[in-house]
Amino acid sequence: MLGWKQETAYSQDGDWVFPSTRMKGKTPRVGSMLTKSYLRPAAIKAGVGLEVGQRFGFHNLRHSLASFLVNIKTDVKTVQSLLRHANSRTTLDIYTHAMEDTKLAAQGEMLAAIFRQEPNAAVN
Repeated sequence: MLGWKQETAYSQDGDWVFPSTRMKGKTPRVGSMLTKSYLRPAAIKAGVGLEVGQRFGFHNLRHSLASFLVNIKTDVKTVQSLLRHANSRTTLDIYTHAMEDTKLAAQGEMLAAIFRQEPNAAVN
């Protein structure tokens, strides 16, 4: 994070981590732009099989977090609370998915790619 603070024009306490350069840092960058510039390219680079035009965004990370936490034996009520679900059935029946070692490895690669991704990289 220190490297980021040295490179950004918006490094004061209270500044946005992902500021809108268009709005001169006064507002956060729009989520769809973060998805287009960083998240989707990182997922593709990590080997997530996305078709051209297939939706992929921050909500996918919510499902991944739920599955990951349940897979590492985090208490379901804790996961439910973190996701702010009214009941644990929503957490278990909708948000968690079966995990395989290869899926976990791909998610780890995706996270690593997010932090390596260049903001102006081509997007599929």
